[in-house]
Order: sequence, then structure tokens, then C-alpha cells
Amino acid sequence: MGALMIISLGFMLMAGFPVMTYLYAKQKGRNAKSWLLIGILLPGITTLILSLLPVKSNGKQS
Repeated sequence: MGALMIISLGFMLMAGFPVMTYLYAKQKGRNAKSWLLIGILLPGITTLILSLLPVKSNGKQS
């Protein structure tokens, strides 16, 4: 029972990090689909890298 719980937790983390990265990239104005794919390959690391990048402006100043 304990091993199944650990495997389930690991699976949720592996699936959760890319989704979190996708939402965070969308919020920062980055290409969310690309960050999702990178997040699937390198979960956790991409979220950290994305958090260090500045917010991307759309080029318009008001």
C-alpha cells in the first residue's frame, strides 16, 4: 500500500509540473505550448528557469 502511494505521488508531480509551467508561461507572456513540451521533458527544472526569466512585454507602451 505504501509503494502504491509513493508511485501515485510521483506520477502526480510528474504530471503537475508541466501543467504548472504551462500556466506560469502563459501568465508571463511566453509561448505556453513550447514551455509545456519542455516541461514534459524536464519537469521542475523548467518551472525554475521560467521563474528567473523576466515578463515578456508585448511591445506596446501606454
